[in-house]
Amino acid sequence: MFKQSSLPKPDVGGTMGKAGRIAFTIFLIIVLGASVSFSFNTLSRKTYEFKFTDNYNGTGKSGYVFDGFNGNASITEVRVEHPLEKQNGEWVETDGDVIAVSKFTVNSDEYVKYIYIGPTVEYIEDQAFVYCRSLRAFYVDENNPNYCSVDGVLYTKDMTELISYPICRCTQIVIDDVKAGGEVTNIGRENVESFSVDGVYAKGDEAKSTLFTSFRTYIKNNYSGDFDYLNEFSEFSELMDNKVYAPYIGTYYLVTENTGSSITVERFWTCDEKYEVPEGVTKLADKAFYKCDRLVSIKLPSTVKSIGDMTFFKCYATSLINLPDGLETIGDDAFSYCENMKYAMFIPASVKHIGHHCFYKCSEDLLFYMGAKDASGIELGGKWQPRNDNSFKPKNEPLWGSLREDCDNFNSEKYAEDETQAAKEASDNTQTKEQTDTVGGMNKKALIALIGCFIPCFAFIGVQIVRNVFKDDFLMTKRGKEKLAKRKEENERIHQAYVNGEFDAPAENAQEEQPAGEETEEESAAGQPETEEKEEDNALSEENGENEGGENG
Repeated sequence: MFKQSSLPKPDVGGTMGKAGRIAFTIFLIIVLGASVSFSFNTLSRKTYEFKFTDNYNGTGKSGYVFDGFNGNASITEVRVEHPLEKQNGEWVETDGDVIAVSKFTVNSDEYVKYIYIGPTVEYIEDQAFVYCRSLRAFYVDENNPNYCSVDGVLYTKDMTELISYPICRCTQIVIDDVKAGGEVTNIGRENVESFSVDGVYAKGDEAKSTLFTSFRTYIKNNYSGDFDYLNEFSEFSELMDNKVYAPYIGTYYLVTENTGSSITVERFWTCDEKYEVPEGVTKLADKAFYKCDRLVSIKLPSTVKSIGDMTFFKCYATSLINLPDGLETIGDDAFSYCENMKYAMFIPASVKHIGHHCFYKCSEDLLFYMGAKDASGIELGGKWQPRNDNSFKPKNEPLWGSLREDCDNFNSEKYAEDETQAAKEASDNTQTKEQTDTVGGMNKKALIALIGCFIPCFAFIGVQIVRNVFKDDFLMTKRGKEKLAKRKEENERIHQAYVNGEFDAPAENAQEEQPAGEETEEESAAGQPETEEKEEDNALSEENGENEGGENG
């Protein structure tokens, strides 16, 4: 038996009071909130990011560098001239000049349509604007010393380098199409919005043209961004005369109906499918046409010396590009994923470098005619030719010492073969369609009508078979099912009654089942007259007997 210890209990501290728990909870909330806020601010990017430099890349130039952009659906235009700050919910230009744009500043943006470059921007690094999926045009201030834009395409001021081609660029092609045929044939015609306005148009007379007033008011109320380009009568007159007007690159107004007292207009935007690089350009910058998947045809000038890395990367729709004599360098992945390139391509003897994976994922049947006599004078990158993923070498070996004429003749022959094959397939499809119009010499329509007549019969027979074999209420209406259920109940009741002997025997068996000494109703009815006759005779006999007895007495 143990004795209770006389030592005092150890002091392990008391429990936290209510006030202490509340204070501790508030402390945890503050710490967690500060941690989350710090992490978010550290990892997230600002919409516009500018940094100041006293000596940009050793040039001695001081100013702001446009270093990052994280846009959203509300920002469709970017101005590169002065640093921007958000004040009262709006972006406002502040003091200072932007002198440079860093690499990958505007990258993979979905919403920006126009980029304006101010007069103070002297340096734009390679790939500063890459894969802006809605970009329609660059606009460069005419006073900029180093850069310019031609029909929305960004160039160096001396027009020797093409820096960036807008994916959604569009110019005069739509207007030419409307003038020529009255229709828009360009691919990429999107965001079509139609509206109508009333009024009368008097050519050359603004005062009498009430239609212009109605149109101007509608544009101001619904498309305020276009109003600055469509608020003059001369601009409206161009729309009415040509049936189409482009207030700025990529956006069009097309008159689809003119009744004399009103017009119906479609507003839309579209993209060019052809582009010709102007003469004098010697360099195509890295990713200059990156993922311009709507371009079908690109014509290079004779002055081009260098094609950069990934210049035509994933231009899926682009067909063969004629590489001019004098070209010296083709960069890495320059034509990767140009899946529409087929037949053959001529590589001039002037080319001294072809980058790795240059034609990766092009057609594996693509044949290369090489102007050089052999590969000794060319630096060839790894896997520069297209090949199947499961192959260790390309399907076709390069043809060294070839002439451009050989390649052109091969392409012409292959193109003619494809055209002939396409025409034959179209003819076969037509004949097949004609043959399908008759079946066994019978007109197809008549056969279909005949079959149509028999379908209800076959359907009725099929329904009856299903009802008899599987489900007797198959395809019945609710009322029909109720009648069928009642009929079943009645038949079952009659059957049970018959089994239980509750019904008399049938009439034909009545005679056999009649007990002895009993007559049927028919026999009784038949014998009744004879009985009556016998009774009458007996009565007469009795009367006669009485008369005779009286006489004898």
